[in-house]
Amino acid sequence: MDNKRTILSVDDSPINNKLIEAYFRRDYIVISKEGGQQALDWLNDNIPDVILLDVMMPVMDGMDVLEKLQESERLKEIPVIMVTAKTEMETIKAALTKGALDYVKKPIDFTELQSKIMIAFQINQQKQEISKYKSYFDIHQGMIHAQRIQRSILPDTEHFKRMFPKSFIINLPKHVVSGDFYWINQNFQQKNIGVFDCTGHGVPAAMLTMMGQMELHTLSQNGNEVSAEHVFPLLSQKFSRILNTSGDTYTQYDGMDGLFCSIYPQDNILEFVGAKRSLVLIRKNADSLKTDSEIIEAKDKNEEFSLFEVQGDRNTIGKESEFAEFTTKKIETQPGDRVFMYTDGITDQLGGQQLKTLKKKQFYEKLMSIQTKSINLQKSDFFNWLDEWKENNEQTDDILLVGLEL
Repeated sequence: MDNKRTILSVDDSPINNKLIEAYFRRDYIVISKEGGQQALDWLNDNIPDVILLDVMMPVMDGMDVLEKLQESERLKEIPVIMVTAKTEMETIKAALTKGALDYVKKPIDFTELQSKIMIAFQINQQKQEISKYKSYFDIHQGMIHAQRIQRSILPDTEHFKRMFPKSFIINLPKHVVSGDFYWINQNFQQKNIGVFDCTGHGVPAAMLTMMGQMELHTLSQNGNEVSAEHVFPLLSQKFSRILNTSGDTYTQYDGMDGLFCSIYPQDNILEFVGAKRSLVLIRKNADSLKTDSEIIEAKDKNEEFSLFEVQGDRNTIGKESEFAEFTTKKIETQPGDRVFMYTDGITDQLGGQQLKTLKKKQFYEKLMSIQTKSINLQKSDFFNWLDEWKENNEQTDDILLVGLEL
């Protein structure tokens, strides 16, 4: 008996349907339809686990199909992910308002689509489990809305790609909302990027991410100098003062770890600061990496590449961090250097034959093994490797990995 979940792909382009079939057929049953009415006819006798619905189609477009689905008591609970070449927010808002769960833009980033399909399955399973309890169902609906709000204030992927054309992001929440986030900022001479991991996961961690993102936005708008040297002391002061407004001892350990880089492309300089997080830099044909304060030996090495781990401080950002000191390390970069920033959800993930955590050594070895590929092609390779390691085990923590080439 085949227990695979079923994906219904509705797209008037046979090529797009074939691409979706080729990518997902190993793990799912993929049914393709080239028109809205064909899809509705098939749905008369079948219920898929998720629908990928193209917006722009002749005769009956995706928005019309979505309305038909929502009118049917039998079909309206099927998760629908809109696939659109349109980038206008009005179209996206209309689809979400009419009942779509999520959307992806063309050309499709398949690892992003796969992660959204996995989230759709998770949401639908939770919805089925709690729908008989009305109060819990209302909470669940609020969680979905909270997820959209949280994602809306993350940097737009297109803006991120304009700043870092050679880059990728893997962002996998453990639950519907995440405790990990990234932040970018640019002026005429520098590019700033931060990756942060808030205490715990789920709703409490998501509330901290909102606080962190809003504080970063406020710092950048109020004339403060946003750079690796200044941003952590300012964040530490803010978090400490906010969390200390209450005498509640439960907030004692709340806060966030993270790392922040200021990149000066014209000067080939990268400034790094870390709060319990390290920066990974991979360079061709190098025995050591020099910073302004130390010489770092390669953590891993092969015939072509060397991996260096630049360690951050042991301080964190939280209730007791107002006077914490952070060390800024300056690195002279070279064209082609690849930088990786990650949260500990990767190395904490349970999996493998012996059901152990994925060690940092294995993570670094995997990064080294894919460096012969361009940075833009590494995302799918790493995503699939991580998924195979996890197998059928529950995700241990939020996962965030950002890779970019200088």
